Amino acid sequence: MSARRATAVVLSVLLLGTGGCGYTFGSGLADAGVRTVAFQVAGNETFRQRYEVDLSHYLARELPITTDLQLADRATADAVLEVTLETIGERTLVNGVRDPVGNDPNFSRVREGLLQGFVRVRLVDRRGNVLVDRRLQDRTEFRSPIGENLTSARNELTEDLARKIALALQSEL
Repeated sequence: MSARRATAVVLSVLLLGTGGCGYTFGSGLADAGVRTVAFQVAGNETFRQRYEVDLSHYLARELPITTDLQLADRATADAVLEVTLETIGERTLVNGVRDPVGNDPNFSRVREGLLQGFVRVRLVDRRGNVLVDRRLQDRTEFRSPIGENLTSARNELTEDLARKIALALQSEL
């Protein structure tokens, strides 16, 4: 038997075997009548501005890729996705003492930091039934010596939160 044929047989057996073990493919949302979802802009209950814009951008890109859901407007969508940023926090992990200019020996800046975010995710169908209600979190660290900063951490955090939201929709039902 060729290597290609052996690989195909192994994959077929694995796929058939997972069906009998309780594993399913897709989110189950289609079974609940949800194939399209309306999503506007994420809400933001934090004092940090514009994080909701980044999160909305990444989520609109991620949903059609990661889930079996299609984006639609509120008038025609099977459900509405509500996403709210609840908390964004920043912490210094390691203080730096090097002055980038060399003038101040007591200069201190963040050498390593942490950015953490919490979001509330709700998926509500047309009848008002809550299909998904979860609180998700993610965190990212940034290191100044290698060129990372709060801006790069912000991008990474919002992109990772968007991916987690999409995955939560896939695995909730």
